[in-house]
Amino acid sequence: MPYKGAYSGLHFGMLAVPILVVPGTLLCLTGLGAFFGVPMIILAIFAPLLGPMIGFGAVRGKCPWCGAQVSCVGHSDHLYCHACSQEIIVMHHEFVRAA
Repeated sequence: MPYKGAYSGLHFGMLAVPILVVPGTLLCLTGLGAFFGVPMIILAIFAPLLGPMIGFGAVRGKCPWCGAQVSCVGHSDHLYCHACSQEIIVMHHEFVRAA
């Protein structure tokens, strides 16, 4: 990712705004689509605020197998390195080798 932490989440949130507003507006123009369109527009309003919160929770570091930069968002306890395809376990916000 070119940005780190909250800035990567803000970047994601700003990208989500037009993706949610345009279809949400078009759905609102249809009668029954307002049930789906209005929540999409509301989500678009809050996307730039929710994105940094996701970015704050990201765990970033080096792969313990090959040293490549890896990141994990959310509550996942394991992931695979994109460079060497080895399994990595997240323990106490650090990456360790999976046995």
